[in-house]
Amino acid sequence: MLNAPRIPELAQRDRFIRRAVAEGRVLTLADEEIASVPSQKVSGRTVQLFWSSPIEAERWAEALAGNSKLQDITLEVFVTDILPGIATAKGFVGTDWVSDPIEAEIDPRDLIIRLKLEAVPLYAAAARQKGEVYYVGGEDSPMLTPGTEKPRSAERLHVFSTRSDAEAHMKKLAGKRVVADPIADFVGSTLAWAAGRGHSIVIEPIRGAGFVEVKITDLATRLATDPVSHP
Repeated sequence: MLNAPRIPELAQRDRFIRRAVAEGRVLTLADEEIASVPSQKVSGRTVQLFWSSPIEAERWAEALAGNSKLQDITLEVFVTDILPGIATAKGFVGTDWVSDPIEAEIDPRDLIIRLKLEAVPLYAAAARQKGEVYYVGGEDSPMLTPGTEKPRSAERLHVFSTRSDAEAHMKKLAGKRVVADPIADFVGSTLAWAAGRGHSIVIEPIRGAGFVEVKITDLATRLATDPVSHP
């Protein structure tokens, strides 16, 4: 069983997450085989190495590979393709690895969740800049998807930042129209409607990475407020 991360490891992980989302990419070595080390915590497992800083990545490329060749991986590819692959192989992720005695070895499934949550403010900022969001409309109200029975959850409204994603969802639901909802109407009317009926709101902050449920009040606030930047 993987031991709980210590405070320095958590800080290293969280810094990586903030930078990766802010920059929209991560870095690893050009030679993926060299970009892995044995786990310090679980015998027989490997840790795949990634960095959020080009300076740190180049430093360790020189140390490990003898050159400064790097791969620049988009956040979308990292979350939708690479991390699931590492999870399937039962590996871990080394976030901003620096060869310390205590290194962050992160479960890739946990990292996916944390990256998606970190991306929520940027999703909201992009929607606010665009001026509208999209969802599938029913006869006279937004079209919902059923919640789960065990554990029981509320019906959900899927909200999209692009029309094309909403249209793809519409086909799954056999819906007939996509609603382009101006931000002011969405916050003042649609979110209020969902809250009043106990529905939940789900968004996909990293395209293709899966949906996360967001609190209606938090989303409304984010859509009306500039995101806070992290150092």
